[in-house]
Order: sequence, then C-alpha cells, then structure tokens
Amino acid sequence: MNSTSSELSSGQLIGELKNIFEQSRTAQERWSERTVKYRAKQLLLLRETLLNHLDEIVELIHQETGKPKFEALSSELLPSLELLSFFGNQAPKILSDTPVPLRLLPYRRSQLNYFPLGVVAVISPWNFPFFLPFSEVISAVVAGNSVLLKPSELTPRIGLKIQEICDEAGFPSGLVRTIPGDASTGRALIELKPAKIFFTGSVASGREILTNASKYLIPVNMELGGKNALIVMRDADLDLATSAALWGGLSNAGQVCAATSRVLVHEAVAAEFTEKLLKKIGLLNSLAEPGRMISEKLIAVYEGQLADAKERGLNILTGGEFSKDRRSLAPTLITGTGIEDSRVFKEESFGPLIAVTQFKTPAQAVEKTNQSPLGLTASVFTRNLSLGEQIAKQLQVGTVMINEVIYTAGLAEAPWGGVKESGMGRTRGELGLLNFVNVRHIHRPRSRLFSFKSFWWFPYTPFQYKAFRYMAELYRRHWTDKLKNFPHFLVSFVHFLKREKRI
Repeated sequence: MNSTSSELSSGQLIGELKNIFEQSRTAQERWSERTVKYRAKQLLLLRETLLNHLDEIVELIHQETGKPKFEALSSELLPSLELLSFFGNQAPKILSDTPVPLRLLPYRRSQLNYFPLGVVAVISPWNFPFFLPFSEVISAVVAGNSVLLKPSELTPRIGLKIQEICDEAGFPSGLVRTIPGDASTGRALIELKPAKIFFTGSVASGREILTNASKYLIPVNMELGGKNALIVMRDADLDLATSAALWGGLSNAGQVCAATSRVLVHEAVAAEFTEKLLKKIGLLNSLAEPGRMISEKLIAVYEGQLADAKERGLNILTGGEFSKDRRSLAPTLITGTGIEDSRVFKEESFGPLIAVTQFKTPAQAVEKTNQSPLGLTASVFTRNLSLGEQIAKQLQVGTVMINEVIYTAGLAEAPWGGVKESGMGRTRGELGLLNFVNVRHIHRPRSRLFSFKSFWWFPYTPFQYKAFRYMAELYRRHWTDKLKNFPHFLVSFVHFLKREKRI
C-alpha cells in the first residue's frame, strides 16, 4: 500500500486491500502446489537472508522500540533463527500424513491429511515487533498459506522489513504482504474474509476482533497477554529467584506479555526475598537505563495503577517516578497489606512494575495464582523439582516454568499460548504449526479385497439387528459377560452374512 489507512477513506481502503488480497490469493494458490519439503528449504534460504541483515534489523528494532540492542538480538532475532531452523528441518515431518489406528475396523485405514488454510491475516503487536509476527509468517508460509501482515502502527518499519527480507529470499511476489495502518486497517482486513486471523494484543482488542470475525465465521488464533505469577517456595534459592524476578519483571521495561509482574513468596522467606530483590533493582538502576515506554497510553495505565496503590496505602519500596520526558518509568517494587485487591496486582501492567505478596501453603499459592482471569504463564521456584511439577499441574495457564521465567516463549519446539482470557489456540512448535493448516480425514479400504458393502447399509433386517445388538454386549466391563455373549454375536453375524444381501 502506498498510502496509510488514515489518508484513505473507508471505501478507498477496502478497494486497495481487495486488490492486495487477490494478489495474495493468486500467490497462495501457486505456492500451495509446492511440496512441504520445498517450502521448508525456502525457510533455510530465508535464514541466510536474515543473517545477512542481522545487525541492520537489531538497529531498526532499537530505534523503533527503544529496547536495548542485546534484547533485540537475544529475544527477537535469535529465536527467529531457531524457529527457521526448526521448521526448515521438521515441517515436512510434522505436516506429513498421520495414520489413525482403527480398533473396530482393522480392514480399513484412516489418515489425517493437512492442507493450507489459504490467505491468512496476522495482526501483530509492538512489544516484540519482529519475532512475534515473523514466527507466524514463517509458520503460515511453510504450511502453504500466504500472509497479509498488519504490524502495529507504532512499529511499521519493522513490519515492512519482514516483507523485504522475504522478498529478497526469493518468496513469490505477493506471498507475504505488509500492510501498515491503525486499527481501521485491521477491521478492513477482517472484511476481506481471510481464511484465519492470528492476533496478538490486548484482551479488549481481541474481543473486538473475535466479534467482527464471527460475522463471517472466520477462525481466530489469539494471544492476549497475562498477569503472570512467580511463585517462590520456602526452599527456593533466593539468589536465583530474585534474579529471575528482576529479569522477568523488568526486561523490555516490563513490556512483555509473559512478564512476571505478580510475585507470590512464602511468608517464611518473604522479607529476605524482598530485601534481596530491592538491592538488585538498585544495582540494575546504576548499570542500565530503563527501557523506553512505547506510548502515552501505557503511561496513563501506570499512573492509574500507581495512584490506586498510593490510595490503598501500599508500600512503593522503589521507583514510581517517570523520567523528565515521560518516556520511561523507574523500575517499581510494591508490597503491602491489601495488595492483592489493587490494580497493580490484578491488572496487566505491561510496564516495569512488580507487585509482591505472601502465601502460607502451596495450596494457597495455587489458589491465588488461579484467581486471575488471565492464564498465560507462571513460574515456580523451588529446590524440590517434584513439588514444582505438582504445583505446575494445578496452575490454570498455558505454560509453567520451574526455576525459569519468560524465555520459553522463544522455544521453537514448544507451543505458545494461554487459557482463559489470555487467548485461544497455539503458535510455534508442532502443535502451533498445526494451527496453520486444515485437517482432512481420508478413510479407505486396506486393499481392493476389502471393498465390499458395509454391514450397516440397507436393508435393515432382524438378523442384522440381532448381530449388532449382541455386538453391543461385547462392551460389557467384565470378560465373563463378553465371553457369554460372544457366541450369540458370532452365530447372528454368520446368519446375517449368509442370508441377507446389501442393496
């Protein structure tokens, strides 16, 4: 698109998008004729292209978001390279036909066959403006789809760079198209009726997209953020746990959907944990500048949560002040009685605010964690890994990390997504890739010898009924009942085969 959505009327925008959509559909139809093996090899070529532009893209991410260059490299580009490697090698296996064993009908064979969705829309956020959309783009294309990518209006140049490197790597023209614009562009994309929408963003925006998509029965894959708990058990290594809380809550200035902004500490170690974390925040402040806030809208969220904390008499142990240009907020640690009812504990902050509370028992930690309407990730810190797994299996979230925070979002092999209001569907990993295809069930005889009329076809007759009725008795729980009914089933079935003909 040569014009931004704000410069076009609604009719002009839809008209221009329709032309792009048709070009994308044509590219997809041709691309889908290629084998998965071929498409996977193209990802490995794209990996080389990305490597050729690595430093340039790091600098672009730094300029457009303000995040440190190391974070741009470590949390955006390296995971992208790993995902290209994983799907470049594993996609043909993941998308190959999958046998479905048939217990009752061994003379027939079933298999699952995967085929592309078509033209998909990816509506992506600003906080990880390269990795998040890029991971969905490459998942889509290796599965045989084409992609219309709408990046956040706050980071459009990174979205355009994704199309640029895909074109340079040799993908067909129109297969990956970046369409900059604001929310109106996203709404217009839905009106084009893409085969599926992949959205990452806020709960409110997700609800709007889901409502608009439902008019056309368009499936939607959504990741809507989280208010992620970090649980510190009594036996935890507190040096490890406080360093994890520091990075988990403050990396990318806390603008991370998986940020551990809600810390639950066993009461026996809460004071020591808080003291250690406070010291590490002070050390961090002396070593590094806080990351930049992306918008005034987010600053308003922080101001509201901080004001609520002050009204409740909570303890702001450090931070709580904005820079002179209001582009950053000092890392903020908040504790105090009643914190669990506060906005900073219950609402997603998406900023450098960490709220700390206490618990008495593992059951109470689980209960407090699960009270949130969001369910993206959680972390458990303990030296007892078996206990950690027991707790993990009780948490209502999409991912639980034991003695770790955040980084599993970048694992190529693992699915990513949440439950409850954190969204639906998965991306990345084998399970995630299957969200980018349709599933076709193919059922056939094992050979021509088994191509005969089925026993349940017309006409319906008494011997047929008796045979099926005795067959139902073979589902009895005890083997003696099965054994008692089997001869009756066998006799009825033989009579049925001898005397009755299928139409």
